[in-house]
Amino acid sequence: MLTRSENELLTQVGPQTPMGRMMRRYWIPALASADLEPGCDPRRVRLLGEDLVAFRGSDGVVGILDEHCPHRGASLVLGHNDDCALRCLYHGWRIAADGRVLETPPEPDELGFKDRIRATAYPTQEAGGIIWTYMGPPGTAPQRPEFFWTLQPENQRIIMRTREECNWAQCLEGAIDSAHSNYLHANAIVPAAGTQTRTSADQRVLQRPSNDGAPRIFAQNTPYGFRYGAIRTPLEDADRNQYVRVTLFIAPFCAIFPAPEGWAVMQMFVPIDDEHTMFYFIKVCDQVISDEIRNAQIARSGMRPGIDYDAQTFAKIRHRGNTWQQNRAAMRRDESFSGMIGVNNEDIAVQESMGPIYDRTKERLGTSDVGIIRMRRIMLDGVRRFEAGGMPPGQAEPVEWARLAAEERMIPLTTPWQTVGAFAGEPIEAGVE
Repeated sequence: MLTRSENELLTQVGPQTPMGRMMRRYWIPALASADLEPGCDPRRVRLLGEDLVAFRGSDGVVGILDEHCPHRGASLVLGHNDDCALRCLYHGWRIAADGRVLETPPEPDELGFKDRIRATAYPTQEAGGIIWTYMGPPGTAPQRPEFFWTLQPENQRIIMRTREECNWAQCLEGAIDSAHSNYLHANAIVPAAGTQTRTSADQRVLQRPSNDGAPRIFAQNTPYGFRYGAIRTPLEDADRNQYVRVTLFIAPFCAIFPAPEGWAVMQMFVPIDDEHTMFYFIKVCDQVISDEIRNAQIARSGMRPGIDYDAQTFAKIRHRGNTWQQNRAAMRRDESFSGMIGVNNEDIAVQESMGPIYDRTKERLGTSDVGIIRMRRIMLDGVRRFEAGGMPPGQAEPVEWARLAAEERMIPLTTPWQTVGAFAGEPIEAGVE
């Protein structure tokens, strides 16, 4: 349980808030590279409570600017993508991707008016099919994380997105909560004998080698955030083995959890503002993904653009107004525990059902909430240190980003859980509770 002031400190991300100032010190996913073709129409983007406009010039360079023209505030989304710059519809001001004002047509050239003005512009980089932007002060940008999926070829990667109508923290907390999968996802994740989770022959469910609904959770701090082990009693050889799933929290809003053999996944919960979040679900395969498998994966996730959500606004067809299209008849027939189709849809429904920003003074946390408690501690302690002049979480020490991975494994009862998912040189004992 948090105090009211702690809840506000955790959830508020606007430009003048402590968490908002700290989050601007990370590279932030802004949109997909595929959203911006050279010379395309300007596209509205909202991040951390700021209204922005994104465009790609005919030279391929991406610009992310304050949406409002520095002249008199007209929206640049209405303007022209004009020779690698945006031209405002109102008075023809032309603004480059780096914020330089190139032309102010109504003003006499000899006054040099345009040279004294600069629009707010944020630097961008592209990696893994994502356009990343840095919204912090100039000269303070950290190295952009090179996650495993950013290094994979496009034909081995699936990027899915949708908008959640609630705060980033309650979205993220679902990704670092192992215990709920036994209940909320009871129809999608089923117990089956074996040593690891695998996809069923019909590709409809995941088969997990345990039916233990009360995992023991242990966490270990790391330079990037923390990792935790969810330890379950396996269906077979429980007197000798333990089934361990290791999940990673990567500050400020990323999670990696174990995937079926041949796949790896990562989720990012990017704050649009205090009450809206852009959910990125990235899946990579160890081989080329066929169109059939790609389409099936996206359909099963319930994240089909133009079908499950509007391709421009990302508004979902399942929402509070229609109770997330929950099928009560199927629930009464014991055909579905949740009445919903798709793990992501189930997660989104319960996260949005808490309200735009949940009042965490009302909650009662238990032993299964170790990951949630640890994330809040890291982010709240981190933002306090940052406000006092310290480094944001995950930036104080070098991190081998590409090596970060989640893992599940059946191990002997005598083997430390920290060995699961660890790589050579990574400490496995320190900082565990």
